[in-house]
Amino acid sequence: MEDIILNQFCIGEEFALHEFELEYLKTKTDKNGIDYDYFKFTGKLTNEEVKEILLAYNCDILRGVFVVLKS
Repeated sequence: MEDIILNQFCIGEEFALHEFELEYLKTKTDKNGIDYDYFKFTGKLTNEEVKEILLAYNCDILRGVFVVLKS
């Protein structure tokens, strides 16, 4: 497993910080009934190894960051 540090995102930050750099993908409900809105980050990627970044928000608060690396 490779460590990637993304210092441009912080769990708990508000949607408004990146809203103009996000593309809505879908809403999913977890096993506890909590809805998460998934967005693709369309802004500038700071790491050349990163192919794509997906962000999960609940009530406009960042709850998860998923990183897809280039193969």
